Amino acid sequence: MKNWIGCIVLLFATPLIAQVNCVTTADQLGPYFIANAPLITNDTLAPGISDTSRALQLTFYVSWNCDTVDLDTLSSTYMVEMWHADAQGDYSNVDGNPNNFAYRGKLELSGKSTVFHTELPGIYPYRPSHIHIKSYLTDAWFTDTLVTQLYFEGDSLLQFDIASSYPERWIRLDTTAKGYMGGFAFGLQYIIGTAEEEKTTWTCFPNPAVDKVAIESSSPFAQIQVMDAIGRVYYEGTLPDGQNLDISEWPRGTYVVRINEQSRLLLVR
Repeated sequence: MKNWIGCIVLLFATPLIAQVNCVTTADQLGPYFIANAPLITNDTLAPGISDTSRALQLTFYVSWNCDTVDLDTLSSTYMVEMWHADAQGDYSNVDGNPNNFAYRGKLELSGKSTVFHTELPGIYPYRPSHIHIKSYLTDAWFTDTLVTQLYFEGDSLLQFDIASSYPERWIRLDTTAKGYMGGFAFGLQYIIGTAEEEKTTWTCFPNPAVDKVAIESSSPFAQIQVMDAIGRVYYEGTLPDGQNLDISEWPRGTYVVRINEQSRLLLVR
C-alpha cells in the first residue's frame, strides 16, 4: 500500500464531554473489514500502546431515546467490532501487510460505560483519522447492527472529507499526560432486540460460548443451520431441545444460527 503521511492538527479548546447521540448515523462497512477478529483483552486493542504520546483512552456508552442504557439489564452482550490504521496509516491483513490483526478486535461493552485503550489512528491517504465500527447485540437480529465510522473533532482534514457532514460521529478529545482521552455514545434508534424477542421462539446460550452451546425452544423446531461470517456451514441438522452442541473445535468468531427462518448471532471465544 502506498502511504501518504501528512500533518494532523488536533485542537482541544473544549473541555472533555462525551458525545451524546440521540441517533448515530450509519456509514459503509469500508474495504478493510476482516471477519473473526479476536476478542479484546484488558480493554486494550492489540498490539497495545507503543507510543505513549499517541495513547488514546475512550469511554463508550450506548444510548436510546437520548438516555444511557445499562447494558447489564439487556438479554445479551453488546459487542463492538473495531478496526483502524496504525500510526503510518496502514491496516493489518490487507495489501500484503502482516496478518496479525493489529488494531482489530471485538470489545464487549457492559454496564453504563466501558473504558477502552488504543493508539490514535494514523492518517489513511487523504482522509482524517478514523475508527471503523460494527456494533450489535450478540443475541439479536441483523437489523440491530450499527455500522459506522468515528472521527475526531479538531482533525485538520475533516473539512475536506465527507465526515464534515456528520459531526454526531466526531469524538471530542482532551489532552492528558498520557496522551488523549475522550468519550462516545452509540445512539440507537430503538431498544435493541425488544421487538424481535417477542417473536423469537428459541434461544441459544451461553452467548458468548467457549466449548458448548445449548439451544432451548418453546416449540418443536425443524432444521438448525450454523454458519460463519463468510457463509461456511459448521453445523446442519436437528438437535433435541436443550441438548448441547459441541463447538470446541470451531475457530473463534461470530456465527449465524438459523432455526425456523429466525436468525441469531453466536459469538464463539
